[in-house]
Amino acid sequence: MKNPYPELNAFFENYNAIINIAQSKAIFVRAIEIQKEQIEILESLLKKITEEKHTAQKEGNNEKSNLLLCIGLSVGAVINELTLITKLKEDKPDEAWDALIIAQNSISSAIRNHPFNGDYLEKYAYKLYSYEKLLFPEMYFASRGCTVSKSKCSICGEKLEHCEHMKGYAYMGELCYEIIEEFESLDEVSLVKNPADKRCRIIGFPEDGKTYDIFTHREIKEKK
Repeated sequence: MKNPYPELNAFFENYNAIINIAQSKAIFVRAIEIQKEQIEILESLLKKITEEKHTAQKEGNNEKSNLLLCIGLSVGAVINELTLITKLKEDKPDEAWDALIIAQNSISSAIRNHPFNGDYLEKYAYKLYSYEKLLFPEMYFASRGCTVSKSKCSICGEKLEHCEHMKGYAYMGELCYEIIEEFESLDEVSLVKNPADKRCRIIGFPEDGKTYDIFTHREIKEKK
């Protein structure tokens, strides 16, 4: 992406170089030790991005803070893409699935909150959603319905219905979310195909009196 802030030229040159190398390693046949090394490199980059974001926040620069937030979300998505691949190689499909969903959510937030134009991330978002169809089976998810008696906005601490902030949107480099403090009741749990959180999935299916893992088809045995 083009850098609108000249003072960040060196930072963005370093960012682009690192992210390009990392994405070239996010291919299944690349060596797992190289992919794990890239995860460590990206985690170090993420720390630098956070430092730059804190500087922008101190300057009171909303656009710059939000841009750096989106850059950080993009790096986080690549970290989780690499994690997806390495966990599949390690025969840990549950952890691989969680990493994929985090990557999808991160890139969606980056596109939605980009202060200039996040369209350049659409192709990468499509790649992440393609993994879901190519690597994993169709499945059902659990969706809960509950009554929340007390919650507040993560940005201002007020009730969400009484403040100007919107869930999922960025304000001075921070994403707004609802902090739930008290539940009144759990009203229902439904099986759905398009949940709010794809990590809340049905993990097994019954057959011939046994339960099998929906990913591996190995028998799920009760822990004693």
